[in-house]
Amino acid sequence: MNNSISYFIHPKIYLLAVTLLMLNHLSLAQVDKTKKIFNIAIKSVRFSGGVVGKEAFLLKPSLEVGFGIQMPINKHWSFNPEINLAQRGHHGKLSYSDSTYTERTITLNYLDLNPNFELIIGRVSEFSSNFSIWGGPYFGIGLWDNTLVESRIPNPNKPNSYITVSNSSESFSSDFRRLDAGFKFGIGIVSKRFVAAGFTYQAGFANVTSAPIQTYNQSLGFYFRVFFDDMF
Repeated sequence: MNNSISYFIHPKIYLLAVTLLMLNHLSLAQVDKTKKIFNIAIKSVRFSGGVVGKEAFLLKPSLEVGFGIQMPINKHWSFNPEINLAQRGHHGKLSYSDSTYTERTITLNYLDLNPNFELIIGRVSEFSSNFSIWGGPYFGIGLWDNTLVESRIPNPNKPNSYITVSNSSESFSSDFRRLDAGFKFGIGIVSKRFVAAGFTYQAGFANVTSAPIQTYNQSLGFYFRVFFDDMF
């Protein structure tokens, strides 16, 4: 009886051991495997510098979307070059009185190259969730743009009333340069080496207007990423 039980148990133990070893090998292979990245971010953008003047900052939502490649250096470090279509710009308001003001909305669309490095903190496996810190320089080329200026002024034809005058123009061809560069970083959580989410900040180091005016792009927002390989 004991021999017959052992006859059935030993192969099952062997099969279980082999299965666990295979799963462990696949887990390590997935951690070290090059993956593709889909990135989307929702941000609030603004200008800093002398061009702002006495304007009050207003919310300027923007969208960033792009693709990249995650190339592992070791279990904790990876090189993640990305290319993104990113909106930047400014929304500000300059008040002259309680009833008169000028409000301008500037939208600049860039194609960004982001050679990022990423650090994963904690024990890394295909089934764990870890903190992630990533960052690097960015280089942007302006594609298309728009500047909308709305002014509320006294109505010259009707006392004690006001009118709103709007003017739309291209930005890169008049006021802003197409080249932008700076630094971008983020901090968040990576879940099971598949999805990541967190906060990102971007600061421009290149003046995007002509001297002596100084204008730099800034953004703060929330990002979401999906990592996938050739199976998808």
